[in-house]
Amino acid sequence: MIKKDYNIGLDIGATSVGFAGIDEQYNPIKLKGKTVVGVNLFEEGQTAADRRGFRTTRRRLNRRKWRLSLLEEFFDLYITPVDPTFFARLKESNLSPKDNNKNFSGSLLFPDITDQKFYEEYPTIYHWKFLEFHTCSTF
Repeated sequence: MIKKDYNIGLDIGATSVGFAGIDEQYNPIKLKGKTVVGVNLFEEGQTAADRRGFRTTRRRLNRRKWRLSLLEEFFDLYITPVDPTFFARLKESNLSPKDNNKNFSGSLLFPDITDQKFYEEYPTIYHWKFLEFHTCSTF
């Protein structure tokens, strides 16, 4: 094996690294019959702003959950005698009616009537407001 002196040139960019090998006379060198020239491409790195957005959202949601648990702990003593299922209904209220993972099987809106009966009497908010307006009217 004959050892020759050579130089390697690198072009380092944001998403690639280019390279070339040359001898002392500035001719491209060959290794195993191929010219030593090439480029490696890779994905661009994420900026700190992208990661910071995810981290900020995660922290905001965790803090909101913590504040809500503190409020529940504080008001539990006062609300439980009035409505024992209030916090269970509150936790389940944001789930879809089609969700199978519900833990509370009672009425989510009212402790004394079913949700189905309420929706039959007042299909939309406009029915409820119309009824409230006419029952409270003094005309």
